[in-house]
Amino acid sequence: MFEDKALLEALFREMQPQISELTFTNLYVWNEAEPVQLSRYNKTALIQRRRIRDEKNVLLPPLTNEPIPTVQEDLRKVAVANHSEILLYGIDSKVAGQLSARYRVDPDRDNWDYVYLSSDLADLPGDKYHAKRNFITRCLADHKCEYAKLDASVVNDCLQLQTEWCNLRQCGSMPSLEAENKAIKTIFDKYPRLAVFGGAVYVDGKLEAFTLAEPLNNDTAVIHFEKANPQITGLYQLINQ
Repeated sequence: MFEDKALLEALFREMQPQISELTFTNLYVWNEAEPVQLSRYNKTALIQRRRIRDEKNVLLPPLTNEPIPTVQEDLRKVAVANHSEILLYGIDSKVAGQLSARYRVDPDRDNWDYVYLSSDLADLPGDKYHAKRNFITRCLADHKCEYAKLDASVVNDCLQLQTEWCNLRQCGSMPSLEAENKAIKTIFDKYPRLAVFGGAVYVDGKLEAFTLAEPLNNDTAVIHFEKANPQITGLYQLINQ
């Protein structure tokens, strides 16, 4: 799939997606659990993904400069001819507004993205973030916490934390957690070749939290993974900040 990296990243830059699935890293590291198929239809790139949660094949929003209604009507005709249906997943309000009345749009509330201002997460202002500030204060009072940029020098420490986290949560007995575990190991294995960045927190000399992100569009980053030792109070809030 790496042979498609340059093409997909160029299409994403042009498209400026709003949905967190539409990054090369997301498609690549989850590919074992949620297999991806790529195809071309005229000037449009199509991405089909098999969801782990219900084993359904879904189409992500077409990567195209052509009008969405034109592309979707063509795809609908192909589906009708093959006695099948098209399930679009991950469309934003802009795409939804362009679809014809032939399509029913249902909100997938359990899988909505949460969007925050970076300044809010950094400063935690006002009553809304009062509890987060208290957790962070407690964590910093109880432990010596040091921030580290996420680079090759801390990858092994991050993988050790992920192993400990999975042992604690018994990832092997839960398909979704085991799939996430494999995705995290993949992202660290290919870290130098992916457009990801992040940070880590050492607590009393041991790496106990990390976060991994990637640019989604010109003003938004998507957090792929954020892990912390759940036995250290306030550490999740600290790495999130």
